[in-house]
Amino acid sequence: MDSRTQTFGMTILFETGIGFVGILLAKFAGVPIWSSLVVSSEALARGLIATLPMLAMLVVLTLNRWTPLVDLKRQLEAIVRVLFAESSWLELALISLAAGVGEELLFRGALQPLLAGWVPPIVAIGVVSLAFGLAHALSTMYFVAATLVGFYLGWLTMAYDDLIAPMVAHGLYDFIALTYVQQRVKRE
Repeated sequence: MDSRTQTFGMTILFETGIGFVGILLAKFAGVPIWSSLVVSSEALARGLIATLPMLAMLVVLTLNRWTPLVDLKRQLEAIVRVLFAESSWLELALISLAAGVGEELLFRGALQPLLAGWVPPIVAIGVVSLAFGLAHALSTMYFVAATLVGFYLGWLTMAYDDLIAPMVAHGLYDFIALTYVQQRVKRE
Protein backbone atom coordinates (compact mmCIF):
# COMPACT_ATOMS: atom_id res chain seq x y z
CA MET A 1 0.00 0.00 0.00
CA ASP A 2 1.45 3.36 -0.99
CA SER A 3 1.61 6.28 1.44
CA ARG A 4 -1.14 8.23 -0.35
CA THR A 5 -3.59 5.33 0.00
CA GLN A 6 -2.54 4.81 3.60
CA THR A 7 -3.00 8.51 4.45
CA PHE A 8 -6.40 8.53 2.77
CA GLY A 9 -7.52 5.40 4.63
CA MET A 10 -6.29 6.58 8.02
CA THR A 11 -7.89 10.01 7.58
CA ILE A 12 -11.25 8.51 6.61
CA LEU A 13 -11.04 6.03 9.49
CA PHE A 14 -10.17 8.76 12.00
CA GLU A 15 -12.88 11.21 10.88
CA THR A 16 -15.63 8.59 10.69
CA GLY A 17 -14.44 7.21 14.02
CA ILE A 18 -14.99 10.64 15.56
CA GLY A 19 -18.54 10.52 14.26
CA PHE A 20 -19.17 7.10 15.78
CA VAL A 21 -17.81 8.34 19.11
CA GLY A 22 -20.29 11.23 18.86
CA ILE A 23 -23.19 8.88 18.15
CA LEU A 24 -22.23 6.58 21.04
CA LEU A 25 -21.77 9.51 23.42
CA ALA A 26 -25.15 10.92 22.42
CA LYS A 27 -26.81 7.52 22.87
CA PHE A 28 -25.35 6.91 26.33
CA ALA A 29 -25.97 10.50 27.46
CA GLY A 30 -29.55 10.54 26.21
CA VAL A 31 -28.93 13.29 23.64
CA PRO A 32 -31.55 13.06 20.86
CA ILE A 33 -29.04 13.41 18.00
CA TRP A 34 -31.24 11.86 15.30
CA SER A 35 -33.86 14.62 15.48
CA SER A 36 -31.18 17.08 14.29
CA LEU A 37 -30.27 14.94 11.28
CA VAL A 38 -33.24 15.60 9.03
CA VAL A 39 -32.15 16.26 5.46
CA SER A 40 -34.24 18.98 3.85
CA SER A 41 -33.77 21.48 1.04
CA GLU A 42 -33.78 24.27 3.65
CA ALA A 43 -31.01 22.65 5.69
CA LEU A 44 -28.92 21.99 2.57
CA ALA A 45 -29.39 25.57 1.35
CA ARG A 46 -28.57 26.91 4.81
CA GLY A 47 -25.38 24.84 4.78
CA LEU A 48 -24.36 26.14 1.35
CA ILE A 49 -24.98 29.74 2.40
CA ALA A 50 -23.22 29.19 5.74
CA THR A 51 -20.08 28.21 3.84
CA LEU A 52 -19.68 31.75 2.47
CA PRO A 53 -18.36 33.47 5.63
CA MET A 54 -15.79 30.71 6.09
CA LEU A 55 -14.70 31.10 2.47
CA ALA A 56 -14.38 34.85 3.07
CA MET A 57 -12.06 33.98 5.97
CA LEU A 58 -10.01 31.84 3.55
CA VAL A 59 -9.71 34.78 1.14
CA VAL A 60 -8.56 37.05 3.98
CA LEU A 61 -6.01 34.43 4.99
CA THR A 62 -4.77 34.15 1.43
CA LEU A 63 -4.47 37.86 0.72
CA ASN A 64 -3.42 39.19 4.12
CA ARG A 65 0.22 40.07 4.84
CA TRP A 66 -0.09 40.06 8.65
CA THR A 67 2.71 37.79 9.87
CA PRO A 68 0.58 35.42 12.00
CA LEU A 69 -1.76 34.83 9.04
CA VAL A 70 1.14 34.37 6.62
CA ASP A 71 2.60 31.82 9.04
CA LEU A 72 -0.76 30.06 9.26
CA LYS A 73 -0.97 29.91 5.47
CA ARG A 74 2.52 28.36 5.34
CA GLN A 75 1.55 25.78 7.98
CA LEU A 76 -1.54 24.79 6.03
CA GLU A 77 0.45 24.51 2.83
CA ALA A 78 3.05 22.34 4.57
CA ILE A 79 0.36 20.00 5.92
CA VAL A 80 -1.30 19.70 2.52
CA ARG A 81 2.09 19.20 0.87
CA VAL A 82 2.89 16.28 3.18
CA LEU A 83 -0.53 14.65 3.45
CA PHE A 84 -2.67 15.57 0.45
CA ALA A 85 -0.52 16.93 -2.40
CA GLU A 86 -1.14 13.87 -4.57
CA SER A 87 -4.75 13.23 -3.51
CA SER A 88 -7.42 13.20 -6.20
CA TRP A 89 -10.37 15.56 -6.04
CA LEU A 90 -12.56 12.55 -5.13
CA GLU A 91 -10.27 11.65 -2.21
CA LEU A 92 -10.36 15.26 -1.00
CA ALA A 93 -14.15 15.26 -1.33
CA LEU A 94 -14.50 12.05 0.69
CA ILE A 95 -12.07 13.27 3.36
CA SER A 96 -13.99 16.56 3.60
CA LEU A 97 -17.31 14.74 3.81
CA ALA A 98 -15.99 12.46 6.55
CA ALA A 99 -14.61 15.45 8.49
CA GLY A 100 -17.81 17.48 8.11
CA VAL A 101 -20.05 14.64 9.23
CA GLY A 102 -17.75 13.07 11.83
CA GLU A 103 -16.62 16.21 13.60
CA GLU A 104 -20.10 17.75 13.62
CA LEU A 105 -21.63 14.58 15.08
CA LEU A 106 -19.17 14.72 17.97
CA PHE A 107 -18.81 18.43 18.66
CA ARG A 108 -22.19 19.93 17.72
CA GLY A 109 -24.31 16.76 17.79
CA ALA A 110 -23.22 15.21 21.09
CA LEU A 111 -20.98 17.49 23.16
CA GLN A 112 -22.80 20.80 22.63
CA PRO A 113 -26.31 19.59 23.60
CA LEU A 114 -24.88 17.49 26.44
CA LEU A 115 -23.19 20.57 27.89
CA ALA A 116 -26.26 22.73 27.19
CA GLY A 117 -28.15 20.49 29.61
CA TRP A 118 -25.89 21.75 32.42
CA VAL A 119 -24.98 25.31 31.43
CA PRO A 120 -26.59 28.06 29.32
CA PRO A 121 -26.48 27.26 25.58
CA ILE A 122 -24.06 30.10 24.78
CA VAL A 123 -21.62 28.76 27.37
CA ALA A 124 -21.97 25.27 25.88
CA ILE A 125 -21.20 26.68 22.43
CA GLY A 126 -18.16 28.51 23.82
CA VAL A 127 -16.75 25.49 25.67
CA VAL A 128 -17.29 23.14 22.73
CA SER A 129 -15.77 25.72 20.36
CA LEU A 130 -12.67 25.85 22.54
CA ALA A 131 -12.49 22.04 22.46
CA PHE A 132 -12.89 22.14 18.67
CA GLY A 133 -10.11 24.74 18.48
CA LEU A 134 -7.85 22.62 20.68
CA ALA A 135 -8.49 19.59 18.49
CA HIS A 136 -7.20 21.64 15.54
CA ALA A 137 -4.45 23.54 17.40
CA LEU A 138 -1.47 23.21 15.09
CA SER A 139 -0.51 26.72 16.15
CA THR A 140 -1.96 29.59 18.15
CA MET A 141 -3.48 31.18 15.05
CA TYR A 142 -4.93 27.87 13.86
CA PHE A 143 -6.45 27.40 17.32
CA VAL A 144 -8.03 30.87 17.15
CA ALA A 145 -9.38 30.33 13.63
CA ALA A 146 -10.76 26.87 14.44
CA THR A 147 -12.34 28.15 17.66
CA LEU A 148 -14.09 30.95 15.75
CA VAL A 149 -15.31 28.49 13.12
CA GLY A 150 -16.45 26.17 15.91
CA PHE A 151 -18.42 28.99 17.53
CA TYR A 152 -20.01 29.85 14.20
CA LEU A 153 -21.00 26.22 13.53
CA GLY A 154 -22.22 25.88 17.12
CA TRP A 155 -24.43 28.94 16.71
CA LEU A 156 -25.75 27.58 13.39
CA THR A 157 -26.63 24.28 15.05
CA MET A 158 -28.35 25.95 17.98
CA ALA A 159 -30.21 28.56 15.93
CA TYR A 160 -31.85 26.00 13.67
CA ASP A 161 -31.72 22.83 15.82
CA ASP A 162 -30.09 21.21 12.82
CA LEU A 163 -26.85 19.32 12.21
CA ILE A 164 -27.22 19.03 8.43
CA ALA A 165 -26.38 22.69 7.71
CA PRO A 166 -23.17 22.65 9.81
CA MET A 167 -22.17 19.34 8.24
CA VAL A 168 -22.65 20.75 4.74
CA ALA A 169 -20.86 24.01 5.58
CA HIS A 170 -17.96 22.23 7.30
CA GLY A 171 -17.53 19.59 4.59
CA LEU A 172 -17.87 22.01 1.67
CA TYR A 173 -15.48 24.50 3.23
CA ASP A 174 -12.91 21.78 3.91
CA PHE A 175 -13.19 20.54 0.31
CA ILE A 176 -12.79 24.00 -1.22
CA ALA A 177 -9.94 24.94 1.15
CA LEU A 178 -8.08 21.65 0.64
CA THR A 179 -8.47 21.83 -3.14
CA TYR A 180 -7.37 25.46 -3.23
CA VAL A 181 -4.33 24.91 -1.01
CA GLN A 182 -3.45 21.74 -2.92
CA GLN A 183 -3.43 23.69 -6.20
CA ARG A 184 -1.23 26.40 -4.66
CA VAL A 185 1.19 23.74 -3.43
CA LYS A 186 1.31 22.07 -6.86
CA ARG A 187 2.12 25.40 -8.56
CA GLU A 188 5.18 25.90 -6.36
